[in-house]
Amino acid sequence: MATFVLTARHDIDRLGGLHIDRGQQYTININMMGITPYNLFNNSRCRDALIQQFRMNGIDVPSSDTGIYSKGTWNIKML
Repeated sequence: MATFVLTARHDIDRLGGLHIDRGQQYTININMMGITPYNLFNNSRCRDALIQQFRMNGIDVPSSDTGIYSKGTWNIKML
């Protein structure tokens, strides 16, 4: 299992009152082999697991929201 710490690079505001402060961190666990910080958001195999992990952290937005589901939004560190 791969564990990542995602840190918001900037403030994020979405409809429905979702607000993520710059610097806010989330721990994401992906139970797949071969997932790295470089392919975390670009790997179709881990898409559903990534969405589920975001929901567990209180981020419930459609998978089409590229403002959330983009590696450009986050500093990604693999533990």
